[in-house]
Amino acid sequence: MKLNQEQTQLVGLTMQLELKTKEYKMLCKELDDLKAQGIDPDDPMLINLRGRFLKNNQEIAEINKKLKKLQ
Repeated sequence: MKLNQEQTQLVGLTMQLELKTKEYKMLCKELDDLKAQGIDPDDPMLINLRGRFLKNNQEIAEINKKLKKLQ
């Protein structure tokens, strides 16, 4: 089966979205672990984690935008 360019892009973006979703779940687990340790809200580790959450969220939004354009 041969895919056209649009189908190939759709598959690629879907795979990227799956990876970003897995990354989001790992970030959530990391946050839960930090909460269980009773981490201070101003701790640099928590601030770093927040930045990674924001970056992940932006990347997911961009992938979703591209997917909508294809459909």
